[in-house]
Amino acid sequence: MRITGLRLRDFRGYQQVLLTPPEGVTMLVGENGAGKTNLLEAVHLCCVGRSHRTSQDKEMIRKGQETAAVQLTVEKNDGRHEVGVRLFENARKRKVVFVNGKTASRLGELMGHATCVIFSPEDLSLVKEGPGTRRKFLDMLLSQQQKAYFYALQTYTNALKQRNALLKQGDLRQLQAWDDQLALSAAPVVRLRRATCEQLHQKAQIHYRYIGGRDEEVFSMVYRGPLADSTNIGEDMLKGLRETRDEDIRRQTTSFGPHRDEIELTLSGELLKAFGSQGQMRTAALSMKLAAFDLLEAVQGEPPLLLLDDVLSELDPDRRRRLIARIGRAQALLTCTDPTDYIGARPACVLRVQDGTITQEE
Repeated sequence: MRITGLRLRDFRGYQQVLLTPPEGVTMLVGENGAGKTNLLEAVHLCCVGRSHRTSQDKEMIRKGQETAAVQLTVEKNDGRHEVGVRLFENARKRKVVFVNGKTASRLGELMGHATCVIFSPEDLSLVKEGPGTRRKFLDMLLSQQQKAYFYALQTYTNALKQRNALLKQGDLRQLQAWDDQLALSAAPVVRLRRATCEQLHQKAQIHYRYIGGRDEEVFSMVYRGPLADSTNIGEDMLKGLRETRDEDIRRQTTSFGPHRDEIELTLSGELLKAFGSQGQMRTAALSMKLAAFDLLEAVQGEPPLLLLDDVLSELDPDRRRRLIARIGRAQALLTCTDPTDYIGARPACVLRVQDGTITQEE
């Protein structure tokens, strides 16, 4: 998969931009705040329909403008795909998604046309923060792999909101109907999370050993949750909801289900979050992202797009060299303030980013 065109209009600090990056590595060089990350954010938005930096769409619209638009064209094994997103400053207007020239009726139609894996300084949150961050990582990967997962998760999330609303209102008459809906949609969510987490574990363990360079450090990812060991997910979900109903009524929220899932990260048997060094946690996060890259490549038969946002400057030279060796087969957009951070990356193109303008360096 490779980008053949990236078009921005009134997106972040850019009035209008058209990029046609070559195959291989494109290096985006500029000072902090120059707008390098905004270009990666635009690609990510077109791949999954949301920013990796903010949940507020209006933050991506250039100051003083009412709308912003991003369009991404990629060439894949099965031909050309064109996707786009239009954002509105007015919160009452929902963003509009375009796929191959047509308006998509649902966000899920965007999934799979263009796929990416992004590495950023915020990746440490995968290790340091709570279970929700790791669930989001897993959900984003699975949504790109298959639209059916995206829709199942969406159905589960909507049913959960409805059930919680009933609990807050004290209206229990329709509770069973939403319990049934939760059980039905929980089954594919748990089943696919469980299987994919095991695949991620196997890949990430290999990547950690290679990038870390220490065979004695064994990295593990284990899927934990109330239904992690269930052989009949729907039935066990209903049973769990019945058993926790009194507590849910008292707390006015749903306490049982895959929205409580966790991916437990350990290093040589110890919780990484509690006992890992900064370097070990960063290596673990990189390994998880590389594992996601591998799984996307396996599913679609070609590597996804790679977006690296000033991450190599955080690594020592050995880890930097090993990571670069792992990503050489994909088209990549890399950002940096100092080009020496990417020695060994062999860029096909170097672009200087400054004050909303992009120029190619010789």
